[in-house]
Amino acid sequence: MNLKEGTRRLALLLGVAGVLFGGFISYLELQEIQSQRARHNKFEQLAASDVVQQEREKMNPSLPDWQRVEIEPFTFSGPNRGGIKTIAWGKNFGVRYLETQDGQTLYPTPAPAAWQYLFIVLVPILGFFIPWGAIRAIGWVAAGFFQPSK
Repeated sequence: MNLKEGTRRLALLLGVAGVLFGGFISYLELQEIQSQRARHNKFEQLAASDVVQQEREKMNPSLPDWQRVEIEPFTFSGPNRGGIKTIAWGKNFGVRYLETQDGQTLYPTPAPAAWQYLFIVLVPILGFFIPWGAIRAIGWVAAGFFQPSK
């Protein structure tokens, strides 16, 4: 029985399996990040549109700016144009969420962070090195029990 060669082969085999599993996890995470970025971009595009700006001005045009911060937490307006059916306003006339004319509800979604992209790259690498290193370490310890002392 060749413990050293068997351990090396097992470590490589499990390392490759870890890369494949890590690649699958990275693929799922990439899909989620792309979806999050699309939701963020769509909300930001509609929230900054002329329709929202006009509705913001129509909500309370007679008040000075210093009084506009006291709006009820959920005030609604329904422009029904520009792809927007309803706007839910929050404090300081910020958009809480938008209902689109095709039935979607868009909430403010943060853009994906840079570390999420780094995570996508690191998961397959870690998927190799964690099982590879663990098997090598276990093999090293086991070799100490099975090899004759000199």
